[in-house]
Amino acid sequence: MGSEISQRTARFERHSQQYSHGQGGGLVADIQIDDGILRILNLEIQDPKAAAVLSAYPQARWAEITRRAVKIGLGYLKGGEND
Repeated sequence: MGSEISQRTARFERHSQQYSHGQGGGLVADIQIDDGILRILNLEIQDPKAAAVLSAYPQARWAEITRRAVKIGLGYLKGGEND
């Protein structure tokens, strides 16, 4: 199904980027955008407060909650790419 979408919606470009810590740290995430779908592999977030919030929920919901948080956060950043 994914390849059919890619063939029909050629207006979206495929982007792939790997991000690392600025101070010589390791890989933070491999991020790909394909047809408006974000794929984030090996994402590491060091934030004890965020971890505490997430751990209050059942582990089975962590992926869903994280996905929603990323969508909300990116929506908040919309239009600020020139700041």
